[in-house]
Amino acid sequence: MKYSLIIPIYNEVETLPLLLKKIKKLNKNIEIIIVDDGSNDGSEILLMEPEGLIIIQNESNLGKGLSVKKGVDSATSQNIILIDGDLEIDIENIPRLINVFEKDKLDVLTGIRWKKIDLKRFDINIFGNYLINALFNFMFNSNFSDVLCCVKIINRNQFKSLFIESNGFNIEVEIMAKIKLKNLNIEEVKVDYKRRTTKQGKKLKLTDSVSIISTIVKMRFLMSKF
Repeated sequence: MKYSLIIPIYNEVETLPLLLKKIKKLNKNIEIIIVDDGSNDGSEILLMEPEGLIIIQNESNLGKGLSVKKGVDSATSQNIILIDGDLEIDIENIPRLINVFEKDKLDVLTGIRWKKIDLKRFDINIFGNYLINALFNFMFNSNFSDVLCCVKIINRNQFKSLFIESNGFNIEVEIMAKIKLKNLNIEEVKVDYKRRTTKQGKKLKLTDSVSIISTIVKMRFLMSKF
């Protein structure tokens, strides 16, 4: 099988050198597409010269979801791999995830950052993940562990058939909702995860939870016949 790896980034000048180094270690048959979502911190300069990569430059910050869709439109392989470029989830997970995807003959593979959230150690981001995940599972009668995880492998045509509308971080729950509604064969696989703080460059904000929750509700009540 052939794969296109799509990596949206925005202002990742601190992590981008290491990301590019790790990408070089991947199988040469994997098509690499980096979508720079209007960076202005120097990331755009670092992406001017890398060889063997497809670089898409957004003129302004358009949103993660729109960047992912632009990457998919440029992909030429039968399967796509989605992962964020912030290195919270290590690129080195990818070969192992591909092996599971092929061995288990899946329609979709999605990563999970944790199998069970420890609510005894209170953190507003972890607690928010827990609430959103619980809401999603309640609305869709599912038992997913981490619907906001950015790592996914899916057939490119299957992805296109989802007709994704989301342009922001809410793309994650729209993808998961439509996968559930289409009853695709999906498996969750644990990935190595190291969470960043806002000071370290984490982009997801509490205000993003509003669009994420509204997307869950919309998918449940407006897309029940998807």
